[in-house]
Amino acid sequence: MTSDAEFIPAAIAATASGAFPSALAADEANALFAGMLRDVALGCVGAGSSMIGHIKANVRSGNELLSMSVTTDDGNVRSRYRFGNGVHGYSMTVNVIVYGIERHKAAEILVSNVRRVLGGVSIEVHSEVGCEDPECDDPMCARDEHKRIITIG
Repeated sequence: MTSDAEFIPAAIAATASGAFPSALAADEANALFAGMLRDVALGCVGAGSSMIGHIKANVRSGNELLSMSVTTDDGNVRSRYRFGNGVHGYSMTVNVIVYGIERHKAAEILVSNVRRVLGGVSIEVHSEVGCEDPECDDPMCARDEHKRIITIG
């Protein structure tokens, strides 16, 4: 990373989907997903993130939505919407914006926590900033012809 790395966000977005072997009660599902998001934030802080910009997840199950976010380095998860019914199948979108660590590290932390909590989940991570071209010297590269998808299962 460049000398101004602490000012460049590690910005990633992920989509994930899966199903639990049997439906989880609403309160159990709310706590499970919130704990996962908290662990992502604390993992980023533990890896050297100097600031949490915003870590947000929206989880859909049927017609219901769990919407939660973390903006502080203590991992405090705030929920706007919560599940009211049991959760079996789900789809999730997660956005992570943190400073002071590289996006690949943020992606690794996200994926490891999602897999640890959700098991056999299908996940794809996209990098919104930067690129995978080793010849590119632009830390904020957004050129479409440069690979910007981090595929991790």
